Amino acid sequence: MSHWPKIRPTIDELVNRQFETREFKKLFAVPLTARRVEVYQNHMTFYANNRRDCWSFVAGKAPLDVKRAIWEHEKDELIHDDRMGRAHVTEDDLRAGDESLLAPGAKAAYYAWLYCAREKPWLEGLVYSHILERRNNNAIIKGGGLVERWKRKQRAELGAKEAAKDFQTEVHAVADEDHSDIFEPIFTRYVDSEATAQAVLAATRDGLLIDRALRGALADAMLEVE
Repeated sequence: MSHWPKIRPTIDELVNRQFETREFKKLFAVPLTARRVEVYQNHMTFYANNRRDCWSFVAGKAPLDVKRAIWEHEKDELIHDDRMGRAHVTEDDLRAGDESLLAPGAKAAYYAWLYCAREKPWLEGLVYSHILERRNNNAIIKGGGLVERWKRKQRAELGAKEAAKDFQTEVHAVADEDHSDIFEPIFTRYVDSEATAQAVLAATRDGLLIDRALRGALADAMLEVE
């Protein structure tokens, strides 16, 4: 019997509460300027690359049906998304970014996610990556997920024309709802015991803590420039 239906409401409550944390509130309180957006986008470039590494490590350990789900998920990210006219992250993006400008706390968060993807059992490793897209899922998050809220913030503070230049945010506001939903059958199938359910809940809480660390570090880095 699947234990996923029993813990899913708790997980959805946890991702909703992410927006009430000190780090998320601090990030959304940062007044946006062109330079601060540049800082944000540089961090998101390497965040996106970190996501690709983490999903790959999990896929290497996971059963075939999970590998298929991850592969389907990664097509938009690595090969082509019709909504964007390109992959979500490319070599050109990485060449345009500057890893030396990453906040120490952000880089530590990236390494923490890599550790969890490589060293945790595959199902827990999957949760560490999935939970980031679940808190982007507008169908789950009351008031809109992180990317949807960030899109609205950019439009309100920078204007629609300037905000539209950040096509990553514009596309991910839609894409991550699909990306999150892909794994519902996986969790239904594999969260099949109380022990597994508790491991998934623990990974959810830890993954959201790492997410908070990144957002707090990002807020501080943005506030360092005018």
